[in-house]
Amino acid sequence: MNRNPLQTIFSKKFWLVCIAVGIFLLGIVFALSRQADMQNCEQRLAGAIEFIKEQAADYTKYNETAIAKGLVREAAAVRALESLSLDCDEAALSERAKGLWLTGICLLDAQGELVCEYTEDGIGYAQLQSGIKLEPILSVIGYPQKTYVKHVELDDGSFADVAVHSCADGAGAVLAYRYTGAEFSQKSVLSIQPLIDSYGVNSTGTLLVVEENRVSASNDPTLIGMNIFESERLMSIRRSNRADKLIRVYAPKGIEQCYGMYSHGRNYSLYAYVPARQVYDLTVMNLVITLVMYILVLTFVQGFRWNSAKDFFMQQENSEQEYKKSLEQKNAALELAVQRETKANLAKREFLFNMSHDIRTPMNAIIGFTALAQTHIDDRDQVEDYLKKISVSSQHLLSLINDVLDMSRIENGKVTLETKPVHLPELVEDIGDAIQVGADKKHISFTVDTAGMKNEDVIADPLRLEQILINVLANAVKFTPDGGQISLRIVQKDTASADYADFEFHIKDNGIGMSEEFQKHIFEQFARERTSTVSKIQGTGLGLAITKSLVDMMGGRITVESEPGRGSEFTISLRFPVGEAKAGQMIPVSKASDFTGKKLLVVEDNELNLEIASTLLEEAGFEVDTAGNGKIAVEKVEAASAGRYDLILMDVQMPEMDGYEATRRIRALPDKKKAAIPIVAMTANAFEEDQKNALNAGMNGHIAKPLDIQKLFQVLSELLK
Repeated sequence: MNRNPLQTIFSKKFWLVCIAVGIFLLGIVFALSRQADMQNCEQRLAGAIEFIKEQAADYTKYNETAIAKGLVREAAAVRALESLSLDCDEAALSERAKGLWLTGICLLDAQGELVCEYTEDGIGYAQLQSGIKLEPILSVIGYPQKTYVKHVELDDGSFADVAVHSCADGAGAVLAYRYTGAEFSQKSVLSIQPLIDSYGVNSTGTLLVVEENRVSASNDPTLIGMNIFESERLMSIRRSNRADKLIRVYAPKGIEQCYGMYSHGRNYSLYAYVPARQVYDLTVMNLVITLVMYILVLTFVQGFRWNSAKDFFMQQENSEQEYKKSLEQKNAALELAVQRETKANLAKREFLFNMSHDIRTPMNAIIGFTALAQTHIDDRDQVEDYLKKISVSSQHLLSLINDVLDMSRIENGKVTLETKPVHLPELVEDIGDAIQVGADKKHISFTVDTAGMKNEDVIADPLRLEQILINVLANAVKFTPDGGQISLRIVQKDTASADYADFEFHIKDNGIGMSEEFQKHIFEQFARERTSTVSKIQGTGLGLAITKSLVDMMGGRITVESEPGRGSEFTISLRFPVGEAKAGQMIPVSKASDFTGKKLLVVEDNELNLEIASTLLEEAGFEVDTAGNGKIAVEKVEAASAGRYDLILMDVQMPEMDGYEATRRIRALPDKKKAAIPIVAMTANAFEEDQKNALNAGMNGHIAKPLDIQKLFQVLSELLK
């Protein structure tokens, strides 16, 4: 059923209010129920701990009393043996032991060494020595008023009540003891373990008694004997330093969260904890009941609102149908416009995000050879070689930027080829230098095979040919793993007519390869295969589209054969007219004429660009004056004497006053000679419309950055004739 905008807004507000009220109500119920569950849990654990502490105190008192009674009995028995002398034999000791219900009797000399002994259970003086100190034994010899008693616990869980008294003659001591085996020792004392066993882990929680950092009793048998330092949960409870208080234990990942508490006993500690899921029984139940009740109330309210609004909506339906038709037509037109705009914006955004794809290879060569030039600054020949390679890579980088920005011109067929004689070996060597830097970083083997060339000199557009080959080779470097192999093989075919040569450029790698489906779209703009490997490699997906367009412009053909995991091989087939070219020479930077004594005003806000331009011009013989922006330039021209400046090189984008406005003000000066000073735009604004803007502002020429030195001197020479 259709709703007008007001009704839609009202409905959204209603549901937002309902959601907000519901969240608030559930929050209150959760807080109150959680607090109640926490209190119940704390009371339950605290009650169990307190009861165990009370019982443990009673058990301890009982056990201590039992031990004391045993020692008193042994003390009385050993005094009855003080008449023994060290020359008694084992038979005499046996008879006396049976009469006093003793397990064993030992006779010791004045140094505490055993002279004679009798024992029933094989436990004698040698086993008891671990729990008896020698000093107290020696202290009773010769002092019939003293008796030494000791409760000795053995490693197997058994124990013995020991008493030592001096012999009548004072020559030694008599040691009497009553031994209790391990199977009876537990029965003779009260243990807290049976009491703890009566508490269920699921109903009460896990309870532990810890003595000397080890669990001595627990209702979870698997924990008995464990060192508490091995349990992150117990250590978290202990580190809270909140005895007899329930705390939340944030255990490490993989361990169930819980609530726990601890309490101090006489010579032990009590720990208790319960899983968090067992604490919130009341909370979960109350939340579910509250949610169900709230949904029922909302259902009733919404039903009432629906019935009330139904009649109104029916009355509005007819009028809304007509409005809907017109609105749908407008929406369809708007949606189409939005789709077109969205598609254009997505293409632009993807292009801007991935623009580095085709720029990094020549930029890498520039940075790498610049660093090498710095490290070999004293080797003139080496530095000249590096500068040559930097120049080649810089020119290629500039051509890449122009191609990226002029992609629409390529599509519209407005880009033209500038053919001239090309020496293919030299061109291939320059390409190899640019690619080798990136290949070396990834330890990739890069080989070039030109043995199949017969005609080394042809007529072609060198920059476009370099761009084609570098685009494909750069992709090979990108998508070939470390230690891989890349090759460039040039083959001349015998299929061309006279004065022409057919070449095949084979670029092969053993990289990640491409799927058969993606090979159908590889030459489309922004095409990138969606794999985990490719997604980690930067690129615009524009390089091969430009390459395909340039190959088509040259009347050639480009194909690819690839297999995922085995690599790819691109084959570029081109036909060139055979020509002549001089190899191994770099175009020298020379002056078109003698500029000695000529005075220039260079207007530039960038200090680096200003330094470059000033140095080049001064080395050519110019006297150079500078200005940081258009306003300063106008002021300097106004204040200068007549004939002070022969020409002005003017940047366009500057603070305070741009180059166009500065030119217009100079042209408007009352001094006609100053107003007629030649002005040349020297700017990075390099498109045709920028050249027109410069001429419209009154400038005499236009030089694009980065500077082409030969072209700069040619323009200056023509204007200064």
